[in-house]
Amino acid sequence: MSQSHDEYATYYGNQILSRIRSAHPDFKQIFSASLTRTGDWDWPRPDYVCYDEELRATYALEFKPPFQSKREYLTGLGQSIAYLQKHTYSGLIIPYYADDGFPIAEFISKTLFSEEFSNVPTSLYAYYNDTNDINILRPITNLRTTGTTPLEKDVTETFWCWWRDMSHYELYDLLYLSFVFSRETGDIYTKFIYPKFYNAMINSNTRQWNGTPRKRTPTEQSKKSEKQNYKIPLVQLGLWSRSEGRLTDLGFKLLEIGTKYGSDSQKYIDYLTYLVLVNGKHLDLIQLIENFQTNNNISSNSSQHSLDIEKYLTEQGCIGKRKPTAIKTGAKNSYMRDEMKLWNKLGLLNHCSNKSYFFPNRGYVFDWKRITDILKNYNLY
Repeated sequence: MSQSHDEYATYYGNQILSRIRSAHPDFKQIFSASLTRTGDWDWPRPDYVCYDEELRATYALEFKPPFQSKREYLTGLGQSIAYLQKHTYSGLIIPYYADDGFPIAEFISKTLFSEEFSNVPTSLYAYYNDTNDINILRPITNLRTTGTTPLEKDVTETFWCWWRDMSHYELYDLLYLSFVFSRETGDIYTKFIYPKFYNAMINSNTRQWNGTPRKRTPTEQSKKSEKQNYKIPLVQLGLWSRSEGRLTDLGFKLLEIGTKYGSDSQKYIDYLTYLVLVNGKHLDLIQLIENFQTNNNISSNSSQHSLDIEKYLTEQGCIGKRKPTAIKTGAKNSYMRDEMKLWNKLGLLNHCSNKSYFFPNRGYVFDWKRITDILKNYNLY
């Protein structure tokens, strides 16, 4: 999957989200203004996912880039319909014409408007390659009443990969343990990987980002919470299966790089950085922050800046409303908790004179040369 695909998918997804939230007469369909972007990290993985708080429903979008074959766009139709197995509604975004000039959007529109597909809750959007203008050809006009169950709880996942304290060394340890226990059956993360890893951590046998031993006081609460803290990023980056913690092809690739060159090598760090930016959609988040910092006055206080960013992301529909119990005072009083720390460890942030990566009245200054180099060179690995 090329970077241009992800950029296009985000661009058109943002356009659709914005027009639905503003109640655009064509785009609104059955959705409410409470629609927000969220994440979905399971297979099959859509390109862009939204959650409607009022309807308590999810909306998964599949994007197909221009200049592809007719078969590729029909595959996209199949993917968008398949998303209805786990999402309430779905949508397909394609160009008006296939690579041979065939009017593929018109063909798929006729298919979806046929009697056989009349009850399929799938939207169809088409865009022009030269202008990037997007239109809706087939809207969702009826609420879905069959084939799905109401969500038991609100969807609270961020659209970007969730990461806490795990270091690049510990990530490698987890990948390696997954390989070691690959011949075991069942949930190898719960039965083998995590017990082995947690025991190493509480005995100071795992390392933090700076290479020093991590120190953890063993408690039942920490053992429970750390289990998810260490598993979630590997699943969201596509390195592990969610159910059992087994290596994917991508997981094997990162493990191979770490084994060959070392878990502290630049090659390993660079490929991990690519995965965080692209698979983990942190690049989308960084671009949103850049847009906010370019067009707004920036606080001199980093904590206030985090809150200002959260407000902006909420207004843009990029995060949902937080529960009152989740809003705390102090350093962790916003959605943006450890993302900046991670970007700093990966070398994506410049530092000001006092070695802080927050610039008063300016915000975060991203190293775009490094980001661009990472995006350009990742496939060399």
